[in-house]
Amino acid sequence: MHTLYSACAETRLEQIGDYCRAHGVDAIGVTDHDTTAGALALKSVIGKGVRVIVGEEIKTNQGEIIGLFLNEEIKPGLDPMETVLRIKEQGGIVYIPHPFDPFKINRLKRSALMQIIDHVDIIEVFNAKVVIPSFYVIARNFAKRHGKIGAVGSDAHYLPAINACLNQIDRFSTPEEFLNNFKDAKLVIGRSLPLRAWWVGVKNVLAGEGHVVKRFGRTEHRRS
Repeated sequence: MHTLYSACAETRLEQIGDYCRAHGVDAIGVTDHDTTAGALALKSVIGKGVRVIVGEEIKTNQGEIIGLFLNEEIKPGLDPMETVLRIKEQGGIVYIPHPFDPFKINRLKRSALMQIIDHVDIIEVFNAKVVIPSFYVIARNFAKRHGKIGAVGSDAHYLPAINACLNQIDRFSTPEEFLNNFKDAKLVIGRSLPLRAWWVGVKNVLAGEGHVVKRFGRTEHRRS
């Protein structure tokens, strides 16, 4: 999921904990674009019962890669191999979002994916912002062919989308245990509202809001 620290999202930090507890979500991966600041800020306000996995959706020079369980922010613009090595150096998990969906303009190029495939832990096999589901059949088959764990992603940019997709796994205490438990995950696919997510991003740009320092030259965060 994304918070207001992403230019394309409107999810306020103070709303997330109560929403997750009300809907039975007890762990969330926060993967704001090119920053871990939102995840770190959320950890301090979310309250009991909801675990925050610190992540980042990193824009490489060949498309986006997600790092989970990060300790340090990874700068954008690196090549994919350097990016995944920096994730691994932190003991993190490499997650490839929406790899074959042509509507995701920042998807990782297939040639780059093949170059880093040995370092990839998880392939996203469904995204809640999907427009044409058949592209995710390709992703599912690719994950199986290469022996990679498949996951579904809510890719939430607004509050009610947080539980649009869920990965149900046993409890975990380390990244290694998380990855091991994910092998037996139950993937739950809910609703998909791609156009609303697009409109959220447009509204933020027009209002000059969200964390847009790297994309639009502003430095503000909405906090209330």
